[in-house]
Amino acid sequence: MQPKRRDAIRSKVDAFARGERVDVKNTGSQLLRIRVGDDRVIIDEQTMLVLVVEVGPRGGSYKE
Repeated sequence: MQPKRRDAIRSKVDAFARGERVDVKNTGSQLLRIRVGDDRVIIDEQTMLVLVVEVGPRGGSYKE
């Protein structure tokens, strides 16, 4: 993964963890989706822990 892309993803996940506003959508299960440009980050938010489940291009990260 390119460093610029990786840094953008980390930045959005960190912002979400701090409680800042990011583009979050419920995926229909216990997982949430954060949009970062053309990438989608699927996360599992458990109490005070944010666990990144998968990162990938849009459309490809919804396969469970």
